[in-house]
Amino acid sequence: MPKTILVVDDEDVVVDITCRKLTQEGYFAIPARDGEQAVRALQEGTVDLILLDVEMPRMNGYAFLNERKKIPGAEEIPVIVLTAYDSMEPIFRRNQVRDYLTKPLRFQEVLKRVKEVIGDP
Repeated sequence: MPKTILVVDDEDVVVDITCRKLTQEGYFAIPARDGEQAVRALQEGTVDLILLDVEMPRMNGYAFLNERKKIPGAEEIPVIVLTAYDSMEPIFRRNQVRDYLTKPLRFQEVLKRVKEVIGDP
């Protein structure tokens, strides 16, 4: 069974392309357009990794990280933040974020980090 990656971003093109490319690599990708959808996805099934944008409407990435703590077992799921801000590392470390990538994203770098964190599909 392939490893599952939750892709959380309010930019449709980022979610669509990332999910499509992860699927082509053999992963199972779940799209979420904001933190609320991501919380529901965590409550509904098993996730091996979360790729998380920070700035989103309705529920941003920071609020999502706080909500994730309320879901049994979800706090153990590694998170890689996708952000336009490269000076946020101290905040990410406090929220148990495994790694972060700055936008614009290069898929080969995303894939490299995914494999470093959870391995091959």
